[in-house]
Amino acid sequence: MMHIRADHGPQPAQYHGKRVLLCENNPRVGMCIASVLHEVGIAVIGPISTAEEALADCFRQSPDLALIDIGLSGAIDGITLAAEIAPLGVPVIFLTGDYERACVEGREFAADILIKPISVPAFLNSVTSVFRTRAE
Repeated sequence: MMHIRADHGPQPAQYHGKRVLLCENNPRVGMCIASVLHEVGIAVIGPISTAEEALADCFRQSPDLALIDIGLSGAIDGITLAAEIAPLGVPVIFLTGDYERACVEGREFAADILIKPISVPAFLNSVTSVFRTRAE
């Protein structure tokens, strides 16, 4: 199993107490992302593989950010999930291998779009940027 080390120096204070909803249909990728988030002090809701379950958890746990794979399995895909949680004020970062689809169909719901495979520094920069924007 792949291990991603997230030791990038001192952890920003804006990570403490933050909760991220993680929706990823690939269990291995989901666990790697969750590991990176845990290592920097972010609480993770998930990884969750279906949009239906993610939507229910979003209403129950009010995350500060949602990381969503647009290619989720089930009746609802990641773009539809983002549209459903947008009225709740939860920013979304799409995680995808299909940049064109994310831009065309989901750009209005995304604070950022990251293309898989995702580097840890780029991932953490995106998360930090979204948290900073929300704090302003």
